[in-house]
Amino acid sequence: MPRTPEASAAVRDATRARIRRAAVLLMAEQGYHATTLRQVAARAGVADGLPSRYFGSKDGLLIDVANGWRTRTRAALAAQQDGDPAVTLRLLVRSALLGLDTSPEEIDEGRAVSALLADPQARVVLREAGADIDSADLLRALDDALVAIGSLDPEGDRLLLMAGIRGGLVLAAEDRDFPLRRLEDALLDRIRTGTTQPSAQSLEERPQ
Repeated sequence: MPRTPEASAAVRDATRARIRRAAVLLMAEQGYHATTLRQVAARAGVADGLPSRYFGSKDGLLIDVANGWRTRTRAALAAQQDGDPAVTLRLLVRSALLGLDTSPEEIDEGRAVSALLADPQARVVLREAGADIDSADLLRALDDALVAIGSLDPEGDRLLLMAGIRGGLVLAAEDRDFPLRRLEDALLDRIRTGTTQPSAQSLEERPQ
C-alpha cells in the first residue's frame, strides 16, 4: 500500500532530523572542515546522496542547524510568562552553552550544536550567510535583559558573556567533562554582582 502524503512527510521529516543530528554530533567531534557529507550519511545510516538532497550542501546543513537553534531560542523567549529579565538572561546563556532541551540525548545534541556554532570555520560560513544579522534580535534581547537587571556596564557585560561562552565551548570541545553548567552559573553570578573582578576587600577577607 502506498504511503499517504502525511506519512511520506513524516518519513522525510524523520530522515532530515536523523541527518541533522548525525551532522551535528560528527562536526562537533572532528570539526566542521574535516567532516564530509559522505561521513554524515554513514553516521545517519542513510544513502550517500540524501544529505545533499535534503540540505543542498554541507554549508546548507550548517545553516539549517543554526536556523533551528535560533528558532528554538526565540520560541523559549516567547513562552516566558512574566518577562523576568533574569530568566531571559539565563535562558540566552544556557541556549548558547548547552541548548534548551532536557533529556540526556537532547542535551548531548544541544551541547554539540553549541560547540559547532562556535567552530571558527563554521563561523566563517555563518557570517557569509548573514547569520549575525539573523541573530540581531537575540542580541538585542540580551542587551535589554542586561539593562533591565541594572547592569553597571551593559556593553562590558555583553562582551564578558560572549567571551566566556565562546571560550567555554572551545574548552568543552577538548574536554567532554568540562562543566558548562558551572560556567553558566559563574558568568551570571559575575553579571549580578556588577563587576568582573573580586574587590580588594573581598580578597583580603578570604580565609588563608
